[in-house]
Amino acid sequence: MLNILVDQNIPLASELFRPFGNVTLVDGRSLGAAQVQGADVLLVRSVTRVDECLLSGSKVQFVGSATAGYDHLDLTYLQRGKIPYALASGANAESVVEYVLAAICSQPSFLEKLFTGGKLGVVGYGHVGRRLVEVATCLGMNVGVYDPFVDCGAYTNDLQQVLNSDVISLHCELTDHGRFPSKHLLSKSRLDTLGNHQLLINAARGGVIDNVALLDRLQQPNAPVVVLDCWENEPSIHQQLVPMVTIATPHIAGYSYDGKVRGSVMLRDALARHLACQTSDVLLDSDLCLNLDSSLSLALSVSNLVTNIYRIESDDARFRSALADAASESGGRWFDDLRRNYPTRRELLGAKLVADARTDSLEQLAQCFKLQLIDRSS
Repeated sequence: MLNILVDQNIPLASELFRPFGNVTLVDGRSLGAAQVQGADVLLVRSVTRVDECLLSGSKVQFVGSATAGYDHLDLTYLQRGKIPYALASGANAESVVEYVLAAICSQPSFLEKLFTGGKLGVVGYGHVGRRLVEVATCLGMNVGVYDPFVDCGAYTNDLQQVLNSDVISLHCELTDHGRFPSKHLLSKSRLDTLGNHQLLINAARGGVIDNVALLDRLQQPNAPVVVLDCWENEPSIHQQLVPMVTIATPHIAGYSYDGKVRGSVMLRDALARHLACQTSDVLLDSDLCLNLDSSLSLALSVSNLVTNIYRIESDDARFRSALADAASESGGRWFDDLRRNYPTRRELLGAKLVADARTDSLEQLAQCFKLQLIDRSS
């Protein structure tokens, strides 16, 4: 039987991985080499740095991360050691997109801009960026995209044009090497070009924005409106930034229950392929049923639906309260506690939508989010 170490915050871990061997749940943030020595399989999240220091001398033959990003994995070491690895790429894309929409809906003036000719700029055209562009385009928004590694098609692949957008949403991986490193992509000089007519959202990685430069910019006149889910040096974040941003959350944009389960299943399937095993299907159908007034405008319909399923202001309030309570604490245990004890959040995708009439706006929403549209009068 295989010995399988799994981060305790990966949902359904015991149920999904017990058929492969003995499952031991661990604290991913404090996981050390001694705990890994006897493991055959290691399944982590972004809080665990997987490298030679962790794996040297261990029996680990497979590494899986329930995340889309991989900056916490030393891929060069894994490849050199011929240790197969898997990511849950795309599992949390819907969750992050709905977080971004919730952030925009929390700022009504920017929501209105996007429905009256404004522009949404998306930096990073991976799973999340593509899904956000798909939803925004379906809703009739004007969209610009920057990703130097990907053919963005008809979208403008020019960073400065994207940074001129009314709303800028970051979704790139964090890299510090190569032709187009993303670390401090938003440096002081680029942050200085942003003004108070713009909304900046970071739901990618903290280091994509120079947090020291951001604090300086937010202390200057005409500063942009900022929503931060990702912070440099998590969990020991730059606390002076918190009162300066409009919405602050503890890296939970992708933390929907649906996205987490989707990621767990993707890792289960990857491990099964590695072991040449068969697996059974896991049904992920939504059981949510929402109501909507069909007379609302498309903008108000989006706002009502998104805020009905997720209140980003509640996450912001919990974040600020936890930071205040932990003011004398060194380190970032409070930050990790918020993530560890995050309340169950569901996704809009695939939900039932009950309305008193079928309208073009409702059909548009149903198409965007794969909603099951139910006419109340029928």
